[in-house]
Amino acid sequence: MSDERETRSAPLGLRILPSIKKALAQAAAEDHRTVASYVEKLLTEHLKAAGYLGGTATSTLSNEPHLAKR
Repeated sequence: MSDERETRSAPLGLRILPSIKKALAQAAAEDHRTVASYVEKLLTEHLKAAGYLGGTATSTLSNEPHLAKR
């Protein structure tokens, strides 16, 4: 297991429908996360499931230790 951790340094801006933003905010709140953290979680899970991410990349961010591959 590697102790390498990435830092957040690549911002991503996007436009979405207000209804999607509202749904994201509700889902994020229920998961006790910010919208940005929730979107990152969803993207990470999807990319791992699709085989685009392994046990590194965003899975080892310092403020998301529960996503780290053990």
